[in-house]
Amino acid sequence: MGGVRGLIAQSDGPGFFDDEVLNEFTIPFGEWIKQAVNWTVLNLGWLLDAIEWPFRTLIDVLVNDFLTSVSWVVVVAMMFLVAWLARNLKVAIGVAMALTMCGLLGANYWLETARTIGYIFVAVVLCVIIGIPVGILCGRSDATWRVVRPVLDAMQVVHSFVYMLPFMYFWGIGPVPATMVTMIFAIPPLIRLTNLGIRQVPEDVVEASRAFGAPEFRVLTDVQVPLARPAIMTGINQTLLLAISMLGIAAILGSGGLGALLFRAITNQNVALAASAGLAFFLVAVVLDRISQPESDQGGNLLSRIAAAWRSRRDPAQLLIEREAAKADAPVDDAVVDYVVGATPMTSSERAGIGITVVGTVLALVSVLLPWSEDASKISSYSRRADEDLTGQTFNGLSATGGSWFGIVIALVAVWAIVACVNSLVRPGGGPRWLSPDGAVIATSTMLVTAIAFWYASPPDVRVNSDGTTEPLVYSDQIGVYLAVGAGVVALGGAVWWMMQAPRVPRTPLKPNVAVGRLIGGVAAILLAVVSMFSAWSFDERQDLVITPELEAEMEEIREAVDAGEIQSAVGAAQITALRNQATREDALVLDGKTSAGAGLGVLTLGLVGLGALMLLPGAGVFGLDDRRQWYASTLSVGVGVGVGAIAVGWIGSLTRATDSNVVSGIGSFLAMIAGGLLVASSAALVAGYERTKVYADDLEPVPAAPTPDRELVTT
Repeated sequence: MGGVRGLIAQSDGPGFFDDEVLNEFTIPFGEWIKQAVNWTVLNLGWLLDAIEWPFRTLIDVLVNDFLTSVSWVVVVAMMFLVAWLARNLKVAIGVAMALTMCGLLGANYWLETARTIGYIFVAVVLCVIIGIPVGILCGRSDATWRVVRPVLDAMQVVHSFVYMLPFMYFWGIGPVPATMVTMIFAIPPLIRLTNLGIRQVPEDVVEASRAFGAPEFRVLTDVQVPLARPAIMTGINQTLLLAISMLGIAAILGSGGLGALLFRAITNQNVALAASAGLAFFLVAVVLDRISQPESDQGGNLLSRIAAAWRSRRDPAQLLIEREAAKADAPVDDAVVDYVVGATPMTSSERAGIGITVVGTVLALVSVLLPWSEDASKISSYSRRADEDLTGQTFNGLSATGGSWFGIVIALVAVWAIVACVNSLVRPGGGPRWLSPDGAVIATSTMLVTAIAFWYASPPDVRVNSDGTTEPLVYSDQIGVYLAVGAGVVALGGAVWWMMQAPRVPRTPLKPNVAVGRLIGGVAAILLAVVSMFSAWSFDERQDLVITPELEAEMEEIREAVDAGEIQSAVGAAQITALRNQATREDALVLDGKTSAGAGLGVLTLGLVGLGALMLLPGAGVFGLDDRRQWYASTLSVGVGVGVGAIAVGWIGSLTRATDSNVVSGIGSFLAMIAGGLLVASSAALVAGYERTKVYADDLEPVPAAPTPDRELVTT
């Protein structure tokens, strides 16, 4: 029945400490991205053209039709006026002198200088058009900021060379994709600083403007944006510095400009070209930096400022000139702290709910040790021929040919729920945040959803014999599956009862309006689940599927022709390889999330995501701004989201754990995981804001008959 060894590796595979065991757990992330790229190029060409249009139009109009066509004197005069208007006469004279020096290096250097100015201007203008509105929206909506912030983190962590890959795949080589890469690299500081500037506007000023009857649009345009202007201008300057620093790297994509000259000089080891192009690049960078630099900024030379911009990409707030940190939390009233005795004691009703939860989770742990599958493997039969015919054998929930990663996930979340129960009994209101009643609800919801997913999944319809013939696959679920589902129902019921009895309140008052951002997150999760259902959940390119008898006969004819000397061996090998590749592309078995020939988990995923999105309605306050109702619904929505992610993990992990190298999970399962993550992201912050009520000692007036009055305990 697999046992512990089955949990670690296949029974006939390498040991856990052998490096080869990693091949048994390979995650086909590259294949998922390849599938997504191919589908996008074939079906969303209109969208790629729409994204490309503003970049190409601005480059054609500004760079090709203007800056590189007019006289150098016109460009220098124009930059002189811009610097004079934006800064002062001293800066304007310096700008004119620097650009004149670039022109005196030669006509070719001036042409690339004009292109460099144009490319940077296009990138920064598009950063401003996109970054400032997004930053303002983030500053005014916590839900939007929670979605945008991890995206910015990813953009700033990923190396700039990695940025180039998708742009090369979708738009090729040239100035347009290079400018796109530059914009993506440079935009995060502008969004972050705009968000910070909006949030740092004093709340009393904003409330005063509202009290005088100003509509929200006027509050934004007349109060928040003007007061946030220093932060926004610093963000524009940081974006410009990062765009300048990126142009040299973007030259690899064929951007042109001075970066291309530098790249050519390095490639050819041309010292003279490198020196001249480097000087021109430095002068252009100084010119643009001085024009955009805030008036009160006295911070160092260009190189030090670019280095500071790189160091501070994750935390650009430190570059604000005013040095106004976010306002500290209000000081805690010592009188209140002195009277806090601790968290509200556990009630008997809560203990009853905890008891039911523990019973359910213990049963779930027992279930994964019992038989789950008989005669075949429900999941790994999709990826390994040997698992299609296991007549008379049974496998438990941890075995690679049994529940596999579905059983492993159930065991893990069962342990999570038990630890939450024990922690709450020992330290009510203490310990890690998610070892609490709502954490137990999330864990048991995941347990139930995962068990239902395994029970719901369909095994393959047929099995392939060694001679290539097929016959119906024989499979049956065993007692472990049914016990896991029943245990999940019991555990979730107990956890929900416990949560309903738990005295928990929001740490800070909830906003008195409907959380539209959370509803948008739910809609996005549903759309992703729909796409997931229609996308591939597995790609099967095994030879017994793609190499048909007809194709084998055709390849045999080529081999005979090679043996007879009619064609050269290299030509014959190339023809056979071409036939194999064509068959792989055309005859590979692709199973989406809804086909009856597959497991059908895409349909279940869509239903669960829809259920989680419906729970977002009361969780977001659509049916009333009741704190408890919002907490209940949001917790269940998070639980469903984690459960959907667990389904994807179970499918991907099970196929990876026991698979042929020609079978990989599809991008549909990956999209299902993201859809579950969106549900979690839409509600997790609200759930995390609840805490157990405290017990306070309230001073009583002395009673004449009792010289040492006791302190009455009052719960809130």
